[in-house]
Amino acid sequence: MSYSQEELEALLQNDDFIRWVQLPEGEEHAYWQSWVQQQPDRQAMVELVRSIYAAEQAHPGSHDLANEVWQAVQSQMDTPVRRFSWRRYAAAAAVLALLAAGGLWYAFSGGAAVQRGLILSKKGAAQITARNNGTAPKTVYLTDGTRITLSKNSSLEYSNLLEGEKREVYLSGEAFFEVAGDAQRPFLVYSGDIVTKVLGTSFRVKEDDKITVAVKTGKVAVSRQKESGAEELILLPNEQVVFNRQANTLNKTAVADASLLQSPVTSATLSFDEAPVTQVLDSLAAMYTVNIQYNRAQLAKCMVTVSLEQESLQDKLEILCKVLGATYETQEHVIYVRAQGCN
Repeated sequence: MSYSQEELEALLQNDDFIRWVQLPEGEEHAYWQSWVQQQPDRQAMVELVRSIYAAEQAHPGSHDLANEVWQAVQSQMDTPVRRFSWRRYAAAAAVLALLAAGGLWYAFSGGAAVQRGLILSKKGAAQITARNNGTAPKTVYLTDGTRITLSKNSSLEYSNLLEGEKREVYLSGEAFFEVAGDAQRPFLVYSGDIVTKVLGTSFRVKEDDKITVAVKTGKVAVSRQKESGAEELILLPNEQVVFNRQANTLNKTAVADASLLQSPVTSATLSFDEAPVTQVLDSLAAMYTVNIQYNRAQLAKCMVTVSLEQESLQDKLEILCKVLGATYETQEHVIYVRAQGCN
């Protein structure tokens, strides 16, 4: 991070900058756009400040989370910056708003999101890596409605699933999967030397000295990755396969450890009561780690009351667009929302 203490603090007290962050189509848009392009890390900083101020309208500043915010921001910076008034700048408000949508908020690092031990980073427009560095299970939400709960010291690589004929994820460690049904796009989990193929089910994959796949609901097919025409074992509820690395064997049995079939989390619901639609869109973008583009100035006055259950991102967007009288489309892994705005 290339900012000194004085530069960062002065920027956050610059009324012209704050007005532009809130209304990027204003008279000084060209000036600040040019300013952003002068330093590679400025865009990430602008996005964080933008999320902070979008959340301020619905959630007044909180002292409880301010220290966590500050410590996380400092951890992303090369030069420590002394603490200043996060109440004034509503940093904790951004955390509260984004925690309501899956617990994510963007740090200064440029594309990294933090959720108390869960770190998500993007590789290009669609590729994402999630790592659970905490001690408790952490949940990753995929755009198709799939929910994956990572155990500690586990990681997952995946795409945002907005496009493509199949859904593929790469697991290192242990995770519980609740896969959304989609007969047209099979779901594939690659873990160590095996691949697990499903259409819609819940199951656990655990990789240590051996690899275990245990099915709670639905049906999955398990096979070796690197062998053409390899043996494929079909698992039904309460069945498991254990892959022995040394013996290179796949053994199918009944699930012996009931804890393998326990879902670590309850269903998440996003509820907004007379909230700015910009806050809802920013929360969805953070929850699913996707790029949602819209005219912030045009939607600045739009308020919505909506409850979004555990559907896919597309379902949530359709509900929101119906409430708002808007439309959306996906182009090259970017979601564009178009609306008339509100008076």
